[in-house]
Amino acid sequence: MSEFTQETVQLRCLYTGESWQHAQRALGRLPSGAVPLPSAQAPDQERLEARVLLGLLEFRNVYTRFPLGITAVHPERTRITLRVESEERAAEILFNLLPTYTPGSEVYGVPGLRIVRRSQTGIELRVIGAPARLRLTGLPSTVWRSAESRMLDKWLDGVQHCWRSSPCAWTEAEREHQASWDDENHHFVRVQRRGAWLGSGLLRRIALLHAVANTFLLDGYRGAAFDVARLVLRCSQVPDRGPGPHHIISALLDPVFGLPLELTRFRGDTDESHASKQDFTLRDMGKTVLLELHTARERPPSSLPSDVWQAILRRLPSEGFPNTQAVSVFAGLRVDSGT
Repeated sequence: MSEFTQETVQLRCLYTGESWQHAQRALGRLPSGAVPLPSAQAPDQERLEARVLLGLLEFRNVYTRFPLGITAVHPERTRITLRVESEERAAEILFNLLPTYTPGSEVYGVPGLRIVRRSQTGIELRVIGAPARLRLTGLPSTVWRSAESRMLDKWLDGVQHCWRSSPCAWTEAEREHQASWDDENHHFVRVQRRGAWLGSGLLRRIALLHAVANTFLLDGYRGAAFDVARLVLRCSQVPDRGPGPHHIISALLDPVFGLPLELTRFRGDTDESHASKQDFTLRDMGKTVLLELHTARERPPSSLPSDVWQAILRRLPSEGFPNTQAVSVFAGLRVDSGT
């Protein structure tokens, strides 16, 4: 731990949402010379994490204190742990990830993914025959059981729950579905596999999206692009309160904790006190990924419960990323005023 300063511990907490003690212990377990926020070691782990991120981004109409319902992430080289905020979010995550099949259709969820271990505060999921692992924690075991039941109630009759009907082996439908995603002769498959590091890297830094900026809602999608894996994030920012979204960009570009990206395009007003919308585009030097961050200063929707909104306001950070790029840097990349 002697090689890591207090500033390093503090920065890791911003990216992961871990407590100081947890981040300090995690750094102390790293081998000498390791980076303070490790990447996924295996390609299967990287692809699973990219898929988990896409699943988290799909539920914009669910309102919780944290924009994706994830309060913290604990990244390790061989697995990742997500601390889930509520039963509702837990049910959504399981609904989106655990594989199901309807005859005549494709497999929904992650083929081969199964619940392999339970504890008093969480569950562990693993892809059968692969090292990819995901641990979900933060809720009592009874709540996880309730979340499973809640998730099952969302499915219509006639759906095969692969993870229940075949807990120790892949079903035939899963094998057939996965075969198409293992075909590296397919251009789309090659592009997405090459760019999976972006989704994995963002998931391992998921807390920064709310820890350094005034984000209260977040969603996104995998966009269409021919030669790169394109990911679009859409952030709703609390107006006139807390640090603005340019702090997220600064955090993503940090040379130690960030990702190997460069800001290539900006659209909007550089004065965030007046800017209603700001759009940022980032790429990697190897031209494997394209990340678009679309932000808007918005009032909360009428469907957002007032108690949740007050909890969100109390949760907003008072300070942004400590090593912030000057907003004037964006002016040189601006292509449109956005007004």
